Amino acid sequence: MTKVEILQQKGHNFLWIDDALWMWDIPIERRLQKEIANKAYGSVLVAGYGLGLVQKYLLENPNVKSIFTVELSSEVIEECKKVYGKIHGEIIIGDFNTYQTNDKFDCIVGDVWQEMVPEFLDEYKEFKARAQQLVKPGGRILAWGQDFFEYLLDSKGMEVH
Repeated sequence: MTKVEILQQKGHNFLWIDDALWMWDIPIERRLQKEIANKAYGSVLVAGYGLGLVQKYLLENPNVKSIFTVELSSEVIEECKKVYGKIHGEIIIGDFNTYQTNDKFDCIVGDVWQEMVPEFLDEYKEFKARAQQLVKPGGRILAWGQDFFEYLLDSKGMEVH
């Protein structure tokens, strides 16, 4: 069983998963998640729930019609319900990379890697490859740290198909 805690300090929430700091809601994180949400439109599929920041901001975006999140850990959802009293959008518990659906989405939003460092490039590549299968033609793939990971891919001459 996954151990999940949301600890509060100085007015901010910190998501711990199996004793590893996974996400926080400090001002820069809120700004980055809001920027991602503001670029989204139509039907949105989110990979990973975290603290639910991007989902909250997606709900505030009038261009977004629906939000569907695939979250790996039911414990994350239960802890968010306990701390916040609610969950934003529709949730399914499962692995985004193996999630099966015939639906295609206008936007795919990803945040399933722990840090924005080169060691997590493989997780980004796996997310991107799966997102490309689920996004509608002309749709958008948006992700936390996307510019950094795309830079790494470009500098290494790598592509994800």
